[in-house]
Amino acid sequence: MRWWQNLSGIYYQPTKVFEGMKDRPQWLAPLVIGALVTALVTVIILRPIVFPEQIARINANPDIPEEAKARAVEQMEGGLPFALGVTAAAVTQPVGLLLVTLVFWGLFAMLGGRATFAGMFAASAWAGMIAIPGSLVKVPLMFAQETVKVQTSLALILPPEMEERFVFRLLAQADVFTLWSLYVMAVGFAVFTGVARKKSLTAVYGAWGIWALAAAALGGMFKFGGM
Repeated sequence: MRWWQNLSGIYYQPTKVFEGMKDRPQWLAPLVIGALVTALVTVIILRPIVFPEQIARINANPDIPEEAKARAVEQMEGGLPFALGVTAAAVTQPVGLLLVTLVFWGLFAMLGGRATFAGMFAASAWAGMIAIPGSLVKVPLMFAQETVKVQTSLALILPPEMEERFVFRLLAQADVFTLWSLYVMAVGFAVFTGVARKKSLTAVYGAWGIWALAAAALGGMFKFGGM
């Protein structure tokens, strides 16, 4: 299938998409599309949503001198931080996929899977296309709520006041689009490695579960934890 057919098919028939490229893995198209979508979303939300939140946090921090606050705000209003933010977002997306693929390439090799790195990377890159419907849902929510901290995860069952709690950070990892992306990735890994789908799903979700626990735990120390 052509790349645009794969782009639509990845959402409802991922097995067919990956079977169709089993002998010739295709990763360039989703990689470029993913980077462009990430950059576009960053352009849309950076000035109206992200920067105002960052400025509010700076102004609310009593440990920062007033002169330093004014200087930081002035710099943020310039063009360089905007350009750097968009560039960083576009670069981080493919680099993240590369690191994820390396981890799973090693894991599936231990499970007896046989696949080229290109095949594994193709599965990761096409799974990244789930970010497109994710953005279509989350960006409007960001504008409606005037914050980047929007939830499409199990954390919705908890009040926002629990944001700093471990359980909130853990449930926030269980984002519906993250889980969907992991499913597509596991399907791709099964096709390219020859590992049974059930075994592939167990490996992918198991590794993600370990990451989710670590991210939730470390988030309390270093103030991060979203995936």
